Amino acid sequence: MDTQGYLETTTMRSIMGIPTAQLDAVMATAFQLYQAGRYQEVEILCRGLIAADHLYWWAYSLYGATLHRLGCHEEALAQVDRGLVFEPGQPKLLLLRGRILAALGRTDEARADLIPLARTGRPADQAAAARELAQMEAA
Repeated sequence: MDTQGYLETTTMRSIMGIPTAQLDAVMATAFQLYQAGRYQEVEILCRGLIAADHLYWWAYSLYGATLHRLGCHEEALAQVDRGLVFEPGQPKLLLLRGRILAALGRTDEARADLIPLARTGRPADQAAAARELAQMEAA
């Protein structure tokens, strides 16, 4: 395996032997901070989570949601797209991507992500996507 391949497939977590449970605990803390509106702290934790395990799609999701809340929509979209590289078709990422695209005024792209989710996702994902689509239509 060449150096690039090694870097793309090997996480700092695996090199340092960091248990997944510890990353999950940091993620839970970051989510609590997100719910409390403490976005700067969430950004720091998410960057650390991504540095520790760049394959961990949840970190991209929360980081993207945080950047979206801060009005940094292009950066948020980039994080969500990175998460989708590692977890293609992940409903939470697609829903967030649709929200961000709508905020950027890219409603056709937002619909392209949300409509399939509204039709074939799990019931909770269908409902969330339908709400997003309805909000886009009302705007």
